[in-house]
Amino acid sequence: MTKFHHGSNLSAVHGFSQIGEIIKKSLQSSGIAERLEKQSVIAEWPAIVGQLLADNAVPIRIEKDTLIVRAKSAAWRNELIFFKPQILAKIAERIGEDKIRDIVFY
Repeated sequence: MTKFHHGSNLSAVHGFSQIGEIIKKSLQSSGIAERLEKQSVIAEWPAIVGQLLADNAVPIRIEKDTLIVRAKSAAWRNELIFFKPQILAKIAERIGEDKIRDIVFY
């Protein structure tokens, strides 16, 4: 039978939560947290747009608040332009409003 020491375990957990909070504030103040949120759009692209669109359009990079996406063909580029408002809305739901404001398809 093991003894559970409330004090030592609690202080260890509390110490980790303090460190976590310090890291979180540091990431937020440096702008890294927002950049990571934006970059998550690239990683989560298939979940955002669905597999069919993801198979025909690849997110390349983010420049400030614009997502740059390479379309498989001119026909797919036109299709994606049509869906742009819906895609931007889904991105906003995932990472918050006004972080990605535009998408450029080429």
